[in-house]
Amino acid sequence: MNILGILRGFPGLGRVVSGTTILETLRDKHGCNIEIISYLQGNRYLELRGYTNLHEATPMDYCSIGLLPTNKMGVHIHQRIKEFKPDIVVIDGEPLILQSLKISYPKIKIVALLNPADMDNPTNDKETMDYFNALYSQSNLAIVHGLRKVNQRPDYKEIILTNTVIRNEIMSINNNPSNNIYCVLGGGTVNVGHQFTESTLRIAYLCQKIACLLPNYIMHIICSSQNIFDAVNENLSVANVILHNQVLDAEQYYKDACLIITRSGRNTLSELAYLGIPAVSFVAGCVYRREEQRQNIESLKVSNIKYARLDMDIMEFYAICKSAIDKGKSNNNFTSGNRIVTEKILNL
Repeated sequence: MNILGILRGFPGLGRVVSGTTILETLRDKHGCNIEIISYLQGNRYLELRGYTNLHEATPMDYCSIGLLPTNKMGVHIHQRIKEFKPDIVVIDGEPLILQSLKISYPKIKIVALLNPADMDNPTNDKETMDYFNALYSQSNLAIVHGLRKVNQRPDYKEIILTNTVIRNEIMSINNNPSNNIYCVLGGGTVNVGHQFTESTLRIAYLCQKIACLLPNYIMHIICSSQNIFDAVNENLSVANVILHNQVLDAEQYYKDACLIITRSGRNTLSELAYLGIPAVSFVAGCVYRREEQRQNIESLKVSNIKYARLDMDIMEFYAICKSAIDKGKSNNNFTSGNRIVTEKILNL
């Protein structure tokens, strides 16, 4: 069976990470032939996993909701479909491409991998959500994986609701806490608004300040893009802070972290819930992202993840971090949606 993945490459890495996990599972455990198409930060993630000959998008190829089907990247996708001849196309975060493929290849089965907020987000305009759902509902199967459940909709052919897909390598990690704290600033720091960038820098600033109050610990700040690295590095003056200028493999920081500081994204929160590592999570960014992150936090009720505000003072943030470290790991019995998602795609 040939399966093609088309995964949105910005602003974060969540869609590429989960989509790649499912496709590689279908390849490694079920003998499927796979190809993956992404762009921007998505291609950087694929390069880290050994993928080559990746096609890159230009600014004319995409808009705020993903790839445009009529420009050069759209042409490339159609060429790959004609050559690869996929039986199934798995699409995450590309509603316009989904519609285009349904027009040109009505017999190809399409799976839409969705975040709950793709179907239901009250902070977005009703007309916008109606438009998104009209496009996603053209799929043969919609798989909604995340931390909250959404209502079934009669306009979709089939909807599966399940827990978040977690990277396969996460499930084999054995966390042995050391004196390393990791601030994971996330993948969404390119092609985003000023507010999102400022909130990212604020998190990095808070982490530098509490590093001074935790001299026996090493604070690693992981920047996923050069612009954030340059901005943080310009004013870096704390001896026990190590700044990283690119995304690290998850195994590098999960294996020995005593604390993870991050945003409240679906994928990261799910991984932390699965591993039970102490964590402090920020809700930050534009209104749309803050609402999605708030819903994630409210839906995931586990004791190892503490909530933090961007406007809190240094001592309040220090107290939350120190309390999380002192409490240690938790056993949450959190299950992933990987098996269900894989089985549903194979049975399509």
